[in-house]
Amino acid sequence: MTESIQIVYVTDWLIENHGESAQDPFYDILQTLDAKLFVCNEAPESFDDVDLLILHPVQMSAAIFDIISDSKVKNPAIKTVVISSAHGSDLFLHAIDVGVDKYLLKPLSGSAVKKVAERLIQHSIEAKQAQKAFKQINLMFGAISKTSLLVRTERNGMIIEVNNLLAKLLGYASSEMIDSHWMRFVERRFWVYLQTLVQEKIKAGEIYRGVIELLASSGDPITVDATIYAIRDDSGEIEEIVFIGDDQTEVNKAILTSMEQLIDHDTSLAVLFDDRHNAVLVNQKFLALKGYTSSQPFFDSYDTCTWMVEEDGEMSPVLGKEGSQKEALEAIFEMMQEGKIHGHKIVAMDKNLNKCHFTIHTTSMLNPMIRNEEYHILYFVDVTDLERSNEERLNDAKLMSVGRLAAAITHEINTPITYIKGNLELLKLECEGTIPDAVSMLHPIEEGVARIESIVRSMYEFTGTGKEEMKPCNVHMTLVYSLRIIMNRAKHIVPITINGDVFTNNTAYDAASTCVTMGISTRLEQVWIIILNNALDEFEKGKIAYDKRRLDIFFYCDSENITVKIVDNAGGIPEEIVRKIFDFATGGEKKKSMGIGLNVAKTIIDKHGGAIHASNEDNGAVFEIMLKTYKEEK
Repeated sequence: MTESIQIVYVTDWLIENHGESAQDPFYDILQTLDAKLFVCNEAPESFDDVDLLILHPVQMSAAIFDIISDSKVKNPAIKTVVISSAHGSDLFLHAIDVGVDKYLLKPLSGSAVKKVAERLIQHSIEAKQAQKAFKQINLMFGAISKTSLLVRTERNGMIIEVNNLLAKLLGYASSEMIDSHWMRFVERRFWVYLQTLVQEKIKAGEIYRGVIELLASSGDPITVDATIYAIRDDSGEIEEIVFIGDDQTEVNKAILTSMEQLIDHDTSLAVLFDDRHNAVLVNQKFLALKGYTSSQPFFDSYDTCTWMVEEDGEMSPVLGKEGSQKEALEAIFEMMQEGKIHGHKIVAMDKNLNKCHFTIHTTSMLNPMIRNEEYHILYFVDVTDLERSNEERLNDAKLMSVGRLAAAITHEINTPITYIKGNLELLKLECEGTIPDAVSMLHPIEEGVARIESIVRSMYEFTGTGKEEMKPCNVHMTLVYSLRIIMNRAKHIVPITINGDVFTNNTAYDAASTCVTMGISTRLEQVWIIILNNALDEFEKGKIAYDKRRLDIFFYCDSENITVKIVDNAGGIPEEIVRKIFDFATGGEKKKSMGIGLNVAKTIIDKHGGAIHASNEDNGAVFEIMLKTYKEEK
């Protein structure tokens, strides 16, 4: 090791045969040192490889200090010794100024010179070892910088070096990151953890190894497998903190891919959430149902569907305002976690107002990358058929009760009308023979009885007691029967027209009409009555003059479809409920309706293979119903 130490001994004392000295007292002792010794009577031209320079002049002069100064400039690591009998404060101050390491004042023994030289040789050896280690560290940092993410900070966390690999990964220039606190580039949820546990490990002299997330300039988290340790000074105090990391983005992608494969195999709709409850992806069944091929476009969509939950007996949107599917799903998950979804039931309504019913539940699994973090899966189990079946049974029970009540009332009306009609006939015969002029006075009574009979026949049709069977039915006839039933109420509220003709109780249906559909006539009559009664309710609430009111029915058909459009000018449907108008008891106040609502109308039309749509137009509501035209088999 000491063979690498080179000593230059400059002396103008006599030295004979390079081995014996007549007058130099230190030559022999210096030869015993474990180092390469070069003896000369003047300073060498180069000091590059010199570790220890010893000057022993016969006569002390300023030139000695010039040699020292020159050597220090050319080789700052060189150690210098001056041996002289000259002394004085000015001389010593000059020696200090030029950087003399040891000024040895004669007389002194050879052993003293040897001890000083050995000490300086040891310092040189240590300096060379430190320099070698420093070079190795620089080489190591250079190699790491090319393959790993590297940050060096001061003890207070301010960045003093960052390699291009990390800066590029985060989307910054290196100069932007230097002099910033490194926590600025760490995902917020790791702050407390790093400031406590990691700091304790570093202060205790330990090395921290673990996964953390850095934050790119775009706001995206980047998962990094990190090693953090401290570099200490000679007193053991932390001087620098070094962060070395490996980008785990691809590993994280592999984990997400395995999670995606897991939920893709599930038969339910499924959404994957990270530990921060951010929606990450949905399974293929979810995407296929909504017509998407990847998660992000689905997350970004606004009009895919509206999610609704039951609250205080009413259905209300999950989001109070318009939002993306990602925001809606994250809101559902939060509500689920907080126990705010009654019975774990939720409804999705598409832009055509079709509803799907789901029950939801969650499960969790550990994140293999980040300690104490979990992934969560929210499952949607489709129970639409079950819910519709329950709703239909409830509606059927209510309709049956209404039908029974109507049938009983109709029967009670029909019995006395039979007596009245019979007695009226007898009275007419009596008057024809005795009071001919009175016969004309009986005509209004006959018309009144005829009107009552017409209403009774419509009520019998409406409350038919036979089994409900799908068979060809005249749609125009169902409209006329329905209008006869509501006409007694409607005549005081608004005039009603069919294809421009004002409807009266004397209006007959077109028995030869080709507008025939395969259906149940009583059910279709229920649809018209429900819609028309809702319109009458709205007119009664408003302040539109009678002569300004209109309730028009447009009825037409072709070889494929039958269209019935019911249009009013009663003020229209409030915008906030247009999309949910067919939910139960939304279409009108229960006290002013049959207690059934427009959802019954939609259910009936759906059963008939048709479609119903509600909208606003010219300060009024428009209900458009389409049914399939019946084609007789030849």
